[in-house]
Amino acid sequence: MPRLLLVEDAFLVRLVAKEALEKDGFEVLEAQNASEAIQVLESQDHVDIVVTDVRMPGKGDGVDVAVHARARFPEIPVIMTSGYADGVEDRLDQLFLIVFTLAKPYKLDQLSALATSLLKRS
Repeated sequence: MPRLLLVEDAFLVRLVAKEALEKDGFEVLEAQNASEAIQVLESQDHVDIVVTDVRMPGKGDGVDVAVHARARFPEIPVIMTSGYADGVEDRLDQLFLIVFTLAKPYKLDQLSALATSLLKRS
């Protein structure tokens, strides 16, 4: 069962996405902000894919999560979701970090299909 880290500050969005992803065969780890996500990444021996919101309250954002995930697991696919992501693509380009983006609001089947297709590619 592929292990997915879902980073989303909106509780209801996280809950519904988690349920849908679990139904589609993923083991879902959760974090509500970048700091929690980094702790989860550090505590795991493997994570197969990360889905992270770009903007979250607290220290750090989805780009920080993506950078940390790739440092810990170099080949890990990262999906970034956001309804508002001005400047994020520039930061990703500067870091030479390739991620896949999904605009909010996204459909749950789109998220699951993208995650599944990225796992097949890696």
